Amino acid sequence: MENIVEPNPKVALKRQIINIINDYKEWVKTNTQQDYAKDEKICGWVRDFRAQSENAFISLYDGSTHELLQVVCTKSSISNFDTLENVRGACIEVFGSVIKSPAKGQLIELLAKNINIIGNVDDKKSILLVKNVPVDTLRAYQHLRPRFRTFSYIYKIRSTLLKNIHTFFHSNNFYNIDPNIITTSDCEGAGEVFTITTLDARALSKNEVNSTNHDDDIYKTDFFEKQAFLTVSSQLQLEALSAGLSRVYTLNPSFRAEKSKTKRHLACFTHLEWEIAFIDINDLMNFSEGLIKYVIGKTLKDCEGEYIELDKFTSKGIIEKLSGFINCEFERISYDNALTLIHENKKQILKKFAKELTIKDIPNWGDDLGSYCERYISEDIYKKPTFVYNYPRELKSFYMKINSDGKTVQGVDLLIPGLGELIGSSIREENYEKLCNEMDRRGMDKTKLEWFIDLRRNSTFEHGGAGLGFDRLVNMCTLMDGNIRDVVPFPVAFQECDY
Repeated sequence: MENIVEPNPKVALKRQIINIINDYKEWVKTNTQQDYAKDEKICGWVRDFRAQSENAFISLYDGSTHELLQVVCTKSSISNFDTLENVRGACIEVFGSVIKSPAKGQLIELLAKNINIIGNVDDKKSILLVKNVPVDTLRAYQHLRPRFRTFSYIYKIRSTLLKNIHTFFHSNNFYNIDPNIITTSDCEGAGEVFTITTLDARALSKNEVNSTNHDDDIYKTDFFEKQAFLTVSSQLQLEALSAGLSRVYTLNPSFRAEKSKTKRHLACFTHLEWEIAFIDINDLMNFSEGLIKYVIGKTLKDCEGEYIELDKFTSKGIIEKLSGFINCEFERISYDNALTLIHENKKQILKKFAKELTIKDIPNWGDDLGSYCERYISEDIYKKPTFVYNYPRELKSFYMKINSDGKTVQGVDLLIPGLGELIGSSIREENYEKLCNEMDRRGMDKTKLEWFIDLRRNSTFEHGGAGLGFDRLVNMCTLMDGNIRDVVPFPVAFQECDY
């Protein structure tokens, strides 16, 4: 392999604003005493336009950076100067000379010699021409959201989070493998499922009423000759992949048919899941904490300009909040301790969430803690991300490792201030007999999961893993406690699938 030359990953494409800015920054390092002038051709969209009798100023963006390029137009140098009055929002191509800008707040500007209007905004009532449009209003214009500054920042941060997630996992010797998203397993209670079928929906509905055997009677003529679902989780397949590969992760989509219209739920979401061989519950929490701190910290640096802009207007205080997360030690408490804290502070909890909760919503042992009580623990008691571990056995899934007390399992949730649960994780039961006994105790049909059980029958191993709703992470890192539909390019949710 010594003779293999590593190819250059960069391909010659048209110049972007980020290239022009970086060229100037490199030039000034060694040419501080000379004037800068370089001819460039650039394409982009007009953010803002100001016209005077003899001059016009265009703020141009192309998505490559949060910085705008000011284009200076003079009547004497631009042949179509008089047609520029309708250029706001348009897509244009500009040729001219880049110079050091005499104005404050910008490094360079482009003195235009020629402007070609590629695409004008013909509808003068278009929302593209409106300034300061509220985020929730733009939800009705999903195809146009990237043209607005807030959403361009959100999408860039989303992309950077993905890049840094991959870096973190590969730095820890993980393999990125995406299992199938069509499955015959519903992951046993991980969420409401979507059935996928080629059968006529009306005929299927009639058959379900008249049949007691779904597989044989209803789905025997279907594509797979059995009932199949869109996956709610890739966990079970990742467990199989970790046997032999040790460390695996996926960013597969998952699908939940939950009829919820809250700002935290989607029907289709990007699901970051990982599985690790030879791990215990403390290692599991250490890994999750390391992941969150690295990804947030690196993204704050990589998207510094975008965060400065978000912090000014849309998400005031976000830099301080995220910096606080990476500079603290995450709290770790048991479910029992969390429940004690809730009962000690139930008056304050009910006061804070008076519109959402009543005394009946305060959990007792064996109950789900609930998102509002979880938020109170992380927001008001500890004021930082908090792990809760050792949940009641009946509250969690069949595959979680049972503790010696017989009442709790080694499940762990990571709670985030302002958000609630971000990561759900657990050590898996690796003992064949114990897993089978638990499935029998719950009255589960083991036939569809025989392959999963077989992982414990021969050459079993200790392992654990987790799932993180990536869109929730993006929400936390951009809009803090905003609507999750605003951080997904084209959200799919209950009663919402418009694109």
